[in-house]
Amino acid sequence: MKKIIKYTLLLLVIGWVGFKSVYIKKLSEAKKTTDEKFDAVAFSKRLWNEKLSTRLDSAVGFATLLETLKTNPIDAFERYSNMMGIGNYRYSLVKLTGTAAEINEDEIIMQTNHGDSLITVNLATEYVYGNAIRDASGLLDLKDFSNTTDLNSISEQLNATVRNVVLPPFKKSVKQGDRIEATGAIEINKEHIRITELELIPVRLKILP
Repeated sequence: MKKIIKYTLLLLVIGWVGFKSVYIKKLSEAKKTTDEKFDAVAFSKRLWNEKLSTRLDSAVGFATLLETLKTNPIDAFERYSNMMGIGNYRYSLVKLTGTAAEINEDEIIMQTNHGDSLITVNLATEYVYGNAIRDASGLLDLKDFSNTTDLNSISEQLNATVRNVVLPPFKKSVKQGDRIEATGAIEINKEHIRITELELIPVRLKILP
């Protein structure tokens, strides 16, 4: 009889512990969690409206970047560029003023003074793709994202904003010979630094009077 009582109590204790250790969650709640997807459109819009503008205000002057690349490239990359992941390509937010020397279908050839010479910069006005804006901004950290799909979606949305919002009114107004103030992203290969004919992906554009 004592053994029966003992085993009964033991079974009750085991059952009670097991009950406490089980977490019951509604199937609908579990499905909602797994079905939730990263909203790249909303995230990128907040990034553009709330944070990117400040970064553009503090973009390095193009002449400063070029001079530092010439005298101390290691310092230039550390101070003025960003990247996500590993590789030789670095991205910088730069600001420059130049002249629209030539207006083509998919780019504007800008000329800007650098010392006693003119530097040519290709301002992209049609094919705005890739991760230059996202990476140059330095606003995102790779470890904050669980997959590259979400990161690439952010790039796509930022690029789409440039193509659909920034560029159309600018392209309608700009003329050859205009003075342009441009702020945007450039890509530089650390192993093969070239300061001529760099491509600038614009984020902010202004035609100067």
